[in-house]
Amino acid sequence: MKVLFLDIDGVCNSAAWAKQGNSLWHGTDPQAVKLVQRIIAATKCVVVLSSTWRLYPEAKAVVRRDVCNFIDCTKDMQAGSKRGIVPRGEEVQDWLNRHPSVSQYAILDDDSDFLPHQWLFKTTFEHGLTDEIAEAVIAHLNGGDHAGNASI
Repeated sequence: MKVLFLDIDGVCNSAAWAKQGNSLWHGTDPQAVKLVQRIIAATKCVVVLSSTWRLYPEAKAVVRRDVCNFIDCTKDMQAGSKRGIVPRGEEVQDWLNRHPSVSQYAILDDDSDFLPHQWLFKTTFEHGLTDEIAEAVIAHLNGGDHAGNASI
């Protein structure tokens, strides 16, 4: 099973999109959404929502309606943590540990709080998902490379 861990803010919307008069917190950039959908179609991956949008039912509904369906969400390991902030990479790793059938995965996020060995394809909050990053994710998910960190 191929999995795409998907963040929303800084991936499916951006500062550049907001400068056009759009609301970051209530919507998604149709061009970025098309790129996410292209990744899904080209790789036959499933999506796990790793965004903070996973914490709000209304936001999850927007993702399902406007971006894509997703099979699951990563756990909110911040809740009840005595350690303070838990890196998002630990939440991804927890999900991967519970799903050994994953053969390949990629993380699309504008944050950097992932583990060194994880396949992060880093976007920027300024621009969101780009064609170049989408193509790199497609090549990775279809290429079968399992080692290292692909942060770009």
